[in-house]
Amino acid sequence: MLIFLSLLAACGTDRGLREAPTEVTYGGWIYDGPLYEGVFADGTVTFTLPADVADEPVAAEQPYEGYDGYWLATLPPSTPLQLRIAGEGAWPTVWAGDSPGANGAWFPGVVFAADKAYVEELLLSLDLPEGVVPGALADGAIHLWGTPLDGADWDCAAVRVNGAAPVCYTVDDAGVRTRVSEGPFDLFFAFDLAPGTVVLDDGFGGGEAWTAAEGEVVMAWWMVHA
Repeated sequence: MLIFLSLLAACGTDRGLREAPTEVTYGGWIYDGPLYEGVFADGTVTFTLPADVADEPVAAEQPYEGYDGYWLATLPPSTPLQLRIAGEGAWPTVWAGDSPGANGAWFPGVVFAADKAYVEELLLSLDLPEGVVPGALADGAIHLWGTPLDGADWDCAAVRVNGAAPVCYTVDDAGVRTRVSEGPFDLFFAFDLAPGTVVLDDGFGGGEAWTAAEGEVVMAWWMVHA
């Protein structure tokens, strides 16, 4: 289960019984990368909903003057969705989750774009297993990059991405990554995935699914067991 779309602050001051809403506003700050050096303001942000709910993606907007990087969309409540970020300087970035049941916003820092320079440097710095050479995103490769919210209750040996074991790492207080194949971990990756459905099985009966196209980075961040 991916919880970034559950990390929200629901709005509303009405008290007592009320009819369930047919649509909600949902959004928040999107940053230009995981270092949070700036906001993502130049590009597009879209929400893709199930085909039986909406035929076309719903475009988010930056509705507030002076608040560049704050994106907002009107969506059906409590509905599975995928959020796509696309713009210069970032690889197309795919998140997944659910819309809230009431107007809300995700916490600042939860959603960010896959900054090209950062991702390329990260991939080059990884201690990868022998024979693993990630394809170039510029050539259409699809990579998944994730982190559990609390890796202490995860087991790398149990996790699968499209049926295959990911590459997992622990990260110490000094930021040093150590590759592990079992037990707790802090980061994990799956490389060169086929276009279409990407399924993460956490090994405990839960998981998440994305639909990815060539050249996209799938974000499996803030994961918790269902």
